[in-house]
Amino acid sequence: MPFGLKLRRTRRYNVLSKNCFVTRIRLLDSSVIECTLSVESTGRECLEAVAQRLELRETHYFGLWFLSKSQQARWVELEKPLKKHLDKFANEPLLFFGVMFYVPNVSWLQQEATRYQYYLQVKKDVLEGRLRCSLEQVIRLAGLAVQADFGDYNQFDSQDFLREYVLFPMDLALEEAVLEELTQKVAQERKAHRTIMETVCTWAFSLWGFS
Repeated sequence: MPFGLKLRRTRRYNVLSKNCFVTRIRLLDSSVIECTLSVESTGRECLEAVAQRLELRETHYFGLWFLSKSQQARWVELEKPLKKHLDKFANEPLLFFGVMFYVPNVSWLQQEATRYQYYLQVKKDVLEGRLRCSLEQVIRLAGLAVQADFGDYNQFDSQDFLREYVLFPMDLALEEAVLEELTQKVAQERKAHRTIMETVCTWAFSLWGFS
């Protein structure tokens, strides 16, 4: 390691020096990144560091949250020193990046990267059961999600991978035969449409009750 620098682990953080710490942030695609910050760095500085990695300019729609010591989701107060905030309130120094403010119309989102993060938030909320929708809406959203993640349908592509892809809410108990039938409907949904991220977001906004 350069300059003979040695990492040491404290009870809560990976510490580079007495003036710096490393915190982990789970993104909306479930990947985890690490950010090295000053102990005086604010939550906003951490959010800006995450946004830079995501090539995201419209940061005002997003925030960081954590699980409190009582296991409740709590948003980071962006203007306060992050380490002190986590030391006082967080169960562990793991942050979650997510949509904090929703706009009434997708046309307000100027950047493709912003629309993609909104899509990931909707997809996550549907799959984890926080955003309820009908079975028809689930199939529609799953078809759009497959397009967003894997591209438009190609007649030479095998659709077998859909059986391994999480398409439906985790709390939706389905028999094997029904699951296979719905998976085929998702494949047909993907085949019937060509889409861009704005289309995905526009339709997803209808689930929130926006237009």
